[in-house]
Amino acid sequence: MYKNTSLDSEIQLYVKANCSKSKKAIAYAKSHSNNVNTIDLSKTKGTGTIWLSILAKLNKSPKQLLDKSQPYYQENIKGRDFEDRDWTNLLMNNPELLRSPIAVRGNRAIILDNPTDIYRI
Repeated sequence: MYKNTSLDSEIQLYVKANCSKSKKAIAYAKSHSNNVNTIDLSKTKGTGTIWLSILAKLNKSPKQLLDKSQPYYQENIKGRDFEDRDWTNLLMNNPELLRSPIAVRGNRAIILDNPTDIYRI
């Protein structure tokens, strides 16, 4: 399989290390590119600036990235409404609520609901 190795082709992969979908996405990303930067959100807290950049590239609101089946969401968030800034803070401080890994390459980003979606970036 062809692997893109140019310097501007880095794939930044935002994952939850204990998530099987994330582990599969990492494997697919590494088969797709030699330049993969994996960011484990349980160890490295994303800043507000990083999240705003990702959200802009996804063209999504922070609420759309949440896993609404998580117990924390069900017990503490369900039925509540916040400003986008507050949803972003929620993601920053509770990365386990991220529904799927996110891949960023250049000015593009995609939510990897299916780990093979990495091939679309």
